[in-house]
Amino acid sequence: MYQDNSEHYEFINSNLVIEEIPEEIENDKVIVQEAADENKIKVILGNNQKLKQEFLIADNFSTFTQVLVISTINHNCYYDDPFFHYILMMTKVIRKALRRMLVPTCIKTKEEFIIKQNNLFQCFYQDINIGFITSTGQIKSTAFIYVHKTIREFVIKKIVIDQKQERVRFLMHFFKIENIIKIPYVQQDYKNQFLKTNKFKNEFIILSEEIETHQSLFQVYKLVDDQIYFVKRIHLRANFSSSFMNVFNTKDVYINIAKILASLSHPNVIRLYDWWIEILNFQPYLFMQIEYCIYPRYQCQAKNLLSYSYFYMNPMPHKQKQKHIQDIILQIIQALEFLKLRKIHLIDFKPENIMVTITVTGDLQVVLADFNPQITNQKQQSYLDYTFQALGTLILHLILTFPGDATLRNNYITKFLNSKFEESFALLDSLAQKVKNRNREFSFQLYKNLLLLVKSIVTDSHFHDFHELKTTIEKIN
Repeated sequence: MYQDNSEHYEFINSNLVIEEIPEEIENDKVIVQEAADENKIKVILGNNQKLKQEFLIADNFSTFTQVLVISTINHNCYYDDPFFHYILMMTKVIRKALRRMLVPTCIKTKEEFIIKQNNLFQCFYQDINIGFITSTGQIKSTAFIYVHKTIREFVIKKIVIDQKQERVRFLMHFFKIENIIKIPYVQQDYKNQFLKTNKFKNEFIILSEEIETHQSLFQVYKLVDDQIYFVKRIHLRANFSSSFMNVFNTKDVYINIAKILASLSHPNVIRLYDWWIEILNFQPYLFMQIEYCIYPRYQCQAKNLLSYSYFYMNPMPHKQKQKHIQDIILQIIQALEFLKLRKIHLIDFKPENIMVTITVTGDLQVVLADFNPQITNQKQQSYLDYTFQALGTLILHLILTFPGDATLRNNYITKFLNSKFEESFALLDSLAQKVKNRNREFSFQLYKNLLLLVKSIVTDSHFHDFHELKTTIEKIN
């Protein structure tokens, strides 16, 4: 449930490796674009609608097939009208992606592609949809384009297109509609209502996957609601029974996690939209459809708080970073308070399990995820001691995050916690020299008040509830 107090920072060990940032990548910049011209919009859409009607009644229409293009858009741009801007940009980007895929195969030169492109594919603004991924500021696009049936080279292809001048990156997935095959759905009787057959294959298109021994994480597109999610697939024990009473009363840890998460709704706790069980190769698997959280900026699509801290917070000047740290910790405490009221304790609380995204208003949002919640009646103070220690070491990670594997990160935290406070600054600053993307003016001395807080949290145990810690953090300047 929690680490013993004698093992203050055992839980920070991790196999996560943070790749060093390339020297040529600049710090994150925001580009503000002007509003679109309304008259221009009307003319462009009007002309495009006329072209589409002409194409639909043309003699060669039957020689084309439809292709679904699903894109996530990472950007540093803020537009007064982002949806129209990206609709205009998508046609150019799709053309560039197709040219990149087709030029080495059925076409010899780019010039030949330009001449033949209308005979190879058609793309119309009316068939492009731009929108936010549910509950985040991540922008995505779905487009239906028409491609000549003789082209067979890009079935289920993924391609990245950079618009470097505008600092926008499109991750695009191409699927021929005819290849999105549906498998018969078998309706189960009431007592086996949690057991679904082919639900995953029928309702979702896989965009990417990370497969491990006992569980896999899929980034998926759901056809019904035109949205992108994560789906986690977990192998259950072989003798599992899917009847209603067995699932309702099960002691299986993963199903209990699903049942707990399904009951929660908080902006800083990962949202579970649906869960079900399928039998694959005679083995039971739990599927969890969860919120898609990722930091959608151009420089790096950070997957969790640790990678976000390395790529985006390390280069920040002192005042900006300290405000960021306070905001992040306060959001996490709000989530912990929410869970505490429901007697839910976290047993794997670390920065790798905290996701980072942005809201539709562009504000930073952190989300607790992959934390193995448990409902328990254990002593609150024992759990609080563990959680406060985790928060203390998390603050150290946010002040400066080291690249590579966990060795340097663990070494830095261990040295600080085992050193006399005033003597630790020179030692820590020498370790900081190994972090290439730190701010030029960085020094641990600038974060003295935060480091004092860490000492009092981790080694002195001065705090007895979340409200007391939250009040202290808010006062730091």
